[in-house]
Amino acid sequence: MRLSLRANFLAIALMGLPGLVATQTPPLPAGALSAWLVERWSVLSGGSQVHLSARPYTRDDAAALARRADTTALFSLPIDQWAIQYVFDDNNEWLLPTDSARYRRSRRPLGRHFYQTPAHFFEVNTDHFRLRANPLLHLTAGQQNSLPALLFTNQRGLEVRGDVDGRIFFYTDLLETQAQLAAYVNQWVETYQSLPGAGFFKPYRSRLLNTSRAYDYNIAQAGIGFRLSRHVGVQLGHGRFFLGHGQRSLFLSDVGNIAFFLRLNTRVWKLHYQNLFLELSPISTTVPRPPNSLLPKKYVALHYLSWQARPNVSIGFFEATVFNRSRQLEWQYLNPVIFYRTVEGMLGSPDNVLLGAEVRWDVARRVSVYGQFLLDEFFTPELFGRGRQGGWWGNKYGVQAGVKYFNAFGIPYLDLQCEFNAVRPYTYSSFDSLNSYTHYSLPLAHPLWANFREWLTWARYQPHPRWTLTARNLWARTGEDPEGQNWGGNPLLSNATRSRDYGNHIGQGIRTDIWLLAFELSWQWKHNLFWEAQVLWRQKESASDDRRLNTRLFSIGLRWNTWYRLADF
Repeated sequence: MRLSLRANFLAIALMGLPGLVATQTPPLPAGALSAWLVERWSVLSGGSQVHLSARPYTRDDAAALARRADTTALFSLPIDQWAIQYVFDDNNEWLLPTDSARYRRSRRPLGRHFYQTPAHFFEVNTDHFRLRANPLLHLTAGQQNSLPALLFTNQRGLEVRGDVDGRIFFYTDLLETQAQLAAYVNQWVETYQSLPGAGFFKPYRSRLLNTSRAYDYNIAQAGIGFRLSRHVGVQLGHGRFFLGHGQRSLFLSDVGNIAFFLRLNTRVWKLHYQNLFLELSPISTTVPRPPNSLLPKKYVALHYLSWQARPNVSIGFFEATVFNRSRQLEWQYLNPVIFYRTVEGMLGSPDNVLLGAEVRWDVARRVSVYGQFLLDEFFTPELFGRGRQGGWWGNKYGVQAGVKYFNAFGIPYLDLQCEFNAVRPYTYSSFDSLNSYTHYSLPLAHPLWANFREWLTWARYQPHPRWTLTARNLWARTGEDPEGQNWGGNPLLSNATRSRDYGNHIGQGIRTDIWLLAFELSWQWKHNLFWEAQVLWRQKESASDDRRLNTRLFSIGLRWNTWYRLADF
């Protein structure tokens, strides 16, 4: 029997209360519109309980910030009200009794069971169980440099999420994909034997399409979480994470393949503390190996502490250890509150340890200034130039500095961003190539790996609830490796094979400059159903003529409950 609107809402309220206290709920997808609004509302309102450096954000946090925005005079424009309603619709299982006016039912549901609310194909609300299920679809078609081969993406899938008793939550999504991608992505595949954002892949052939360089792959993410106390939760699953405030992260990013993880998540007082344990593979299945053999394994033990020192100031501390033990976990790294470098030293220093710190300062409720510093390895006399020579290979570190400007120049929903990143040669690498800070022949941090510096600029403008225009620009200088040499740009190689000990600098090897400029225009026809068009230009200049590549493309597409994954490298 179908529940009444009041019964539905009461069930949602009863289940939502414990979830909001525990902040252990299904995550928002990377790139989701709700995630963008979480950051905007936090900055423009002068701060929130959400630690913006730890992504993905949770759905209950999105609903809580929408509730706060709904009672703040700062967000009184019609487009503000649309955004608040959008987040409530998208995360309606986390509404409270005070949000009853914001709980919407569809004017034209599909039969008795489907699209009873605007955002969800199918949903269940009872006193002890809630469920949301939505189809996933991403279709694009495009042309590149007037070449006959059609660029296309064909993704279909399903997302399911829910919770039981307000203490256990689960989520799963699956995307089956066939795609023919831009030439510079194919160049990546040839170089690293991996496909950005994907895991196992194989060639795709079609009788209808000219599929000279197409790929077939699927992406599945899933997890289950438990609320151990009001402020502590544990999660187990497969997924991606991102640590930082920028478009890029030097700590941990979501550009690579999904990974199996165990996560302890603690939010109390002004602190957000994460312990993340990852099981990874140092190579992909396309790297030559004996037939039907099991991929080697390695592990990452990571902890990250975010401290909200003031409502507009946050400071973060990061530490990670990469290790392999012939398929055996190093149990000592399971201590969630110890300094990993001490443990690694007691074990004989066989592992790869990374340290980092970051800061964010929100100024005048409009501008955010942020930065990261990553330290992979150093020797004090060499680091400060007191050694006999400069450019010692073991000074492995990276820096990030950026600024975001919300409602730029007083124009509502015009957001600008500028960011600089630089990482020295051999950073993220190890003397044991299995201990590099990589997974499935893909980076765990920055998509340009190491031995680079780059500038990013970004603009997003939403003049109307249905229309969004984004523009992004990238310039990067990096150094690629000649055949059989290691100049520090590829952490998959052992740094014992380095080309020299001193005189190392960013851009060494085959000097390469990359420019990328892209524009996207999207129109939201229905909730999370977007028509879109993209224009992209990428120019790669190289000291080696055979590595130069000019890519120009135009594409149009349709997205339904999926979010755009950038290929900016």
